[in-house]
Amino acid sequence: MAVIRIIVLTQSTNETQVTYSGLFWIPVASGVRTQTTGSAWLANGSSTGATSAENTAILNGTIAEVAWDYSFPVGTPVATIEAFLQQAWTNKNAEVNGIGANQYYGSWWDGTAWSSS
Repeated sequence: MAVIRIIVLTQSTNETQVTYSGLFWIPVASGVRTQTTGSAWLANGSSTGATSAENTAILNGTIAEVAWDYSFPVGTPVATIEAFLQQAWTNKNAEVNGIGANQYYGSWWDGTAWSSS
């Protein structure tokens, strides 16, 4: 079974732009940090929402859930939007796994130097 990476949650328009909101699911290789809530993807209509296993992965921090909003001119071909979203996911995946999802979590500056707990 394929691993889900991009979820579209909503679509709205102002008659010149169409805005999509959704989630990227990024596998976290290092810097795992547990979460207190599962996925924002909930069952609704024909959409099943996140499975129990997917919610567990998000809670355990092995999947980072990243919310996004992107707007496109009305009439933009679906294939163009899908290609854009795939590239945006690829960029975010490289960012998260290039620096670690939580590389600086717990770091602090005391006015003179940076430290971490």
